[in-house]
This record gives sequence, structure tokens and C-alpha cells, in this order.
Amino acid sequence: MVLAALDRAWAPDGTGGGLSLTACAAASTVLGVDGLYAVVGTRAGGTVLAFGAQEVGTALEDLQFTLGEGPSPEAAIAGIPVLAGELAAAAARWPAFTGPALELGVNAVFAFPLRIGAIDLGTLTAYRATAGPLNPGQVTDALALADAVTLTVLHSKSAEDAAPGPGSNPAPAPSLDDQPGPGWAAPATYRAEVHQATGMVSVQLGVSLAEALARLRAFAFGRDLLLADVAADVVARRLRFTDEDR
Repeated sequence: MVLAALDRAWAPDGTGGGLSLTACAAASTVLGVDGLYAVVGTRAGGTVLAFGAQEVGTALEDLQFTLGEGPSPEAAIAGIPVLAGELAAAAARWPAFTGPALELGVNAVFAFPLRIGAIDLGTLTAYRATAGPLNPGQVTDALALADAVTLTVLHSKSAEDAAPGPGSNPAPAPSLDDQPGPGWAAPATYRAEVHQATGMVSVQLGVSLAEALARLRAFAFGRDLLLADVAADVVARRLRFTDEDR
């Protein structure tokens, strides 16, 4: 089972725990997929790649984040697994996402929400180059892995909340750009710029935050750019939205 594989490969970082690339590879093998990753904070404002994503996974998540559609956002919103074993057949369901995902060599995507009760933490996403569904045992293992990842995320958040306050002398926190050890799946930077850019565009166009985010996404999609890159340009004042962008 997947948890037994993780027991042999789990690599906590000492500040809340996480998955090493070794652990992700072990879980991927058990699940019969090419890769997997977890993201935290999957609502419209932004996400963070918590761990596990390598080149294809990072591109896949950036694509879904930019477009606001795909298995992972749908799983986060619906709170249930979204299993797309035949991604090529899902063009009507995710018209903007499907083609670019296939171009990445991804033909199957399986997204599982990270939830405890009504608390929505993020998603666990697995993908592979070959089409076809997960078998019942693999689905069961994936659900167990999602539960384990959820507990890891909660433990990490609890560790942050329990960090020493002012006047104490805690050990320096590792940077998000640091590599805690060989093979570690380093977390990506929080996309705080998207929040900031959304607010700026809202003021520039005189629209709601939801509409401003939609405008940012449309701008990025129409120019084949990543939403995070467009947001960075807005924040740096290299890009300003005007009435012509309405």
C-alpha cells in the first residue's frame, strides 16, 4: 500500500514535515502514475506548490492556476475526487486546459481534495502520460495518501502558529528558495503577487476583485502567458490595465 511505501521514504524537514522526491516517487509507483504533487490554498486568489512538483507537474499546475480550470480546481471547489483517465475526451469539460495539458504529454490527471470536514486545504494531483483510469485499489491508496498529506499540511501550519513570538531567539526559518536536503521537493513561492495585482487591477478598472482576477486570467490566456508573470508585471508597474482592457 501507498502508506507503507511512504513509511520507507518519508523525509520530514524538522519544521512540520514534508515529502521528499524519493517519497513522491515511491507513492507514484504504487499509484501507477508518473508524478504527483500537492498544492495548498487552491481558491481563486492563489496557490502554493507545497511539495512534489517537478517540471511537468509544475507546468501542469501553472496551467490550471492561470486558466482557473482543470481537474485540480474542480476537485477543490467540489470537495470530491476528479478522475480524468482520458484527458483527450475532456475537451468540452475543460476547453482551455485540455489541449495545452496534452501538449505537456499528460493524458490522465487525477485530483483529490485535501480536506478535513468543511476545511478546504488544497489538492493532491497525480498525472501520467498514458491514458486510462486508476483501478479501485489505486483510488483507495490515493485517498489514503491525500489524508496523510492533509495531516502533514495541518501539522506544518500548527508548527508555524506555535513559532516563538517576539523577544525569543528561534532558529532562522529556512527560505522558500532553500533546498533542505538532497532530493527535496522544495516548495514554490506563494503567489502573493496575484492577490496584490488583483487589487491594483480592481482599482485601475473600477471593477470587483472577482472581475479583476478574471481580467488578469483573460489577459494571460490571450497572450499565452502565466498568470503569475502577468501579476508580477502589474505589481512592478510594467503593465497597467485601462478601459481598453475591459
